[in-house]
Amino acid sequence: MRDSDSRHIDITHIKTYQSGMVQASAHRLLNRTINVILEPYDLTSTQWFMIGHIYDAGSAGVKLTDLMGVLDTKLPFITNSVNLLESRGIVQKTGHATDNRIKLVTIHPRYRKQVDKIETHLREQLRKLLYREDHITRAELETYITVLYKMIGATKR
Repeated sequence: MRDSDSRHIDITHIKTYQSGMVQASAHRLLNRTINVILEPYDLTSTQWFMIGHIYDAGSAGVKLTDLMGVLDTKLPFITNSVNLLESRGIVQKTGHATDNRIKLVTIHPRYRKQVDKIETHLREQLRKLLYREDHITRAELETYITVLYKMIGATKR
């Protein structure tokens, strides 16, 4: 549902199912757009989100269970995804210093520059394809992202 009508919407007149449909449509649109942009890198949006979270952790790495919580998914999915990314030389797993049951995941050193390159390309394309064409201002985007963080209860960015 892509409505180019940018007039102010009074939310007191929107029904819950209407706002739910808009939210779901926006989510699908963003994921589809991100997946298309990531195609040349042979990555899906979920893989990219995972890579980004691991990248942000730096050399300390991320536990598989932490990835499971951040992505709100099951451990088998995380394990399979990490194994795939590891086989492609994107991430690497290491054992925890004091607990052999824990596996830490880091970005492979040779892939770190590629993460920066992909991030830059993705930002440019999203600005071009969504924000500029839809006349979404930086302030509107900042409000949207802030609200999303508040909704999930995140305290850090």
